[in-house]
Amino acid sequence: MFADRFRVSASRLYLVIGAWGGFAWSLIGVAYALYYITIAHLNPLQLVLVGTALETSYFVWEIPTGVLADTFSRRVSVIAGTGIVGIAWMGQGLVPVFIAIAGFEILRGLGEAFTHRAIEAWVAGEVGDDALDALFLRETQLTQVAGFVGLPIGVALATVDLRIPIVLGGALGLLLSLLLIFLMPERHHPRRDATRTWRATVGTARRGLSAVRTSALLVTLLCAEFFWGAASEGSDRLSDAHLLIDLRFPPFRITPVVAFGALSLAATIVIIITAQLTRRAVRRLDERVVSRSLVALQLLRVGGRAAFALAPIWVVALLPYFFESMIRASFYPLFNAWLIRRTEEGVRATVLSTTSVANALGQVMGGPISGAIGNLYGIPAALLSSAALLFPGALFFAQANGLRGGAIRAPDNPEARFTSG
Repeated sequence: MFADRFRVSASRLYLVIGAWGGFAWSLIGVAYALYYITIAHLNPLQLVLVGTALETSYFVWEIPTGVLADTFSRRVSVIAGTGIVGIAWMGQGLVPVFIAIAGFEILRGLGEAFTHRAIEAWVAGEVGDDALDALFLRETQLTQVAGFVGLPIGVALATVDLRIPIVLGGALGLLLSLLLIFLMPERHHPRRDATRTWRATVGTARRGLSAVRTSALLVTLLCAEFFWGAASEGSDRLSDAHLLIDLRFPPFRITPVVAFGALSLAATIVIIITAQLTRRAVRRLDERVVSRSLVALQLLRVGGRAAFALAPIWVVALLPYFFESMIRASFYPLFNAWLIRRTEEGVRATVLSTTSVANALGQVMGGPISGAIGNLYGIPAALLSSAALLFPGALFFAQANGLRGGAIRAPDNPEARFTSG
C-alpha cells in the first residue's frame, strides 16, 4: 500500500481531510443557493425537488455503503465517496439545468453515503476509542478555520461568476480523493484478514441488522435521529429565507452574497471558539457528565430555534442564529464519539449508517411538512414547527442516555431477544 511508504499518521490525516473539506465546502456554500436561483433559474418546487433527490439517494445508499465499508474497506469507501461528491459539484456548476442538477444531486447522495460515518469508523479503528472526543472536536475546529479562510475567497470568486467557486470546490474534492489513494492507511480494519466476498458482505449486513433489532439503545437513537432529521430540513432550507424575506436582511443595500458570506464568517468564528472551549472542558469531565450535557444541548436548541422564528427584527434574530451554531459545534463531535464508543467495532460503519438513514428519512418526511406550513402560514410558523420536531428527538436521546449497560453489539444468535444492550 502506498500509505505504508509515507507512514502518514491516521489522526493527522483525519484532521487534514476535515480542513481540506471545510475549505472546499466554504467555496461551494457561499454560492450554490444563489446559483440555483439566479443562473439555473430553479423555481421553489424545483428547489425542493433537488433537495428531495439528494436525500432520497442518500437514504437508499447509506446502509449498503456502510455494509461495504465494514466488510471490504473503510478507506476505499472514503476515497470513492470523496471523489464522487467532487464530481457531482463540478457537474452542477457546469450544467445549470434542473434535470442535470437533480441528477448530480442523486450522484452526490451516493458519494455522501460512502463517506458519511465511514471516515469516523476508519479513524476510530486506526487510533482507538480513547482519544476520539478530543480528536473530533479538534477536527471540527480545523474544519471551521479552513472554512473561515475559504469564505472570503468564495465570496470574491462568486462576485465574478457564481459558477467558479462551485466548480473549484468540486475539483478540490476530486483532487483530495486522488491524494488519499497514496496517503490514507488502513492498518486495523476489523475484517482485514477475513475473506472479502459477497458472502462476507451479507454476513456483515445481517450482523448490523441484528444489532438494530436487538438493541433498545439503537432503536431509541434511531427515533431521536428521525426527529432531528425532520427538524433540520425545514430549518436548513428556510433560515436564510426568513432573514432575507421576513426580516429584511441584509441592511444598507448590501448585496446578499456579501452579507451572507460575512454572516458565515461570523458563524465560523463562533464555532471555532466554541469547539476550543468544549475540547478543553471535555478533558475535565467524566462520561456521565458529557452524556447529560448532550441532552441539555438538545433542549437548549429547541428554545433557540423558537426564539429565532419569533424574533421581530434581524438584529435580535442573529443571537439565536449564532447560538444554534454554537450548539451544533459542541454537540455533534461529542455525539459521534459517544455513539462510536457504544458500538461494536465490527459493525460500526453499518450501525452508524443506520442512524444516518433514520436522519435522512426524517428529512425526506419532515421537510415537505415544514414547507407546507410555510406556504400556508408563513416561514416563522414553519421554523416553529421544526423547533417542535426537535423536542421529541431530545426526549428519545434522554431515554437512550438512561438505558443501563447501553452498548450496541451484533449478537451471535440472530434470533436474540430485544434487550437493553
